[in-house]
Amino acid sequence: MVLSQIMANSKKEKKSGERSDLAHKAYMGMRQMLLYNEILPGQKIKYQDMADRLGVSITPVIHALKWLEFKNIVRYEHNKGYYINEADPQEIKEIYETRIVLEVAILSKTLTHLDDNGIQRLRTSLDAFEEKVKEADYYGRLISDMKFHFTLASLSQCRVQLRILEELFDLLFLRYSRNLVITSISETSLQEHHQIMDSLVARDLPRLQQTLSSHLENVKDHIIFNLDRMTVKKKEPVFDFHSL
Repeated sequence: MVLSQIMANSKKEKKSGERSDLAHKAYMGMRQMLLYNEILPGQKIKYQDMADRLGVSITPVIHALKWLEFKNIVRYEHNKGYYINEADPQEIKEIYETRIVLEVAILSKTLTHLDDNGIQRLRTSLDAFEEKVKEADYYGRLISDMKFHFTLASLSQCRVQLRILEELFDLLFLRYSRNLVITSISETSLQEHHQIMDSLVARDLPRLQQTLSSHLENVKDHIIFNLDRMTVKKKEPVFDFHSL
């Protein structure tokens, strides 16, 4: 009796693990589609189509969508299904304001733990970012920008803050990658990244805090300005020459 129960539980755990693996596969597949705008804001997710594209059944797709809903990437409408959330300038503003507070606050610990290895790690990530800027690889630039900032933050060895920052990056790049590409300011960002690097190497905390804060503030203002302008442009009436 006990042996049969153990065997039954083992089978259940195996099936549960398989379901979890397939849901994770679906989730990672949709993340990739979101990042490269293969699914767009406002788009309805058709379960079967998505399942076919990802090579799974509908159930893992629904599990993956629930995870994305928790992250506010998608929304569920009763009797209609799941839709990709549209851009929200206020949310972007709040993400960057939170980043400013968090990333600047841990800089003192970054300098406390800074060594030659840390400087080299950040320099490597800066070189990767610069290469993507030169190649005009906009999606690659977004990823390398994230890695630069995450590397800088990781030098602080503040684990809780890093987890929060990772969640912010997740939301920012999965939901707004298309908007970040459209509103990119590559050359300005590259110059400011070098200023951050120089301040770090000089171990000048006030200048490092000011440089990083100004950089994130500039990026935030630029994105919000362009998103607002794009929204106004969409609302402008289209002149119909046939009505003359």
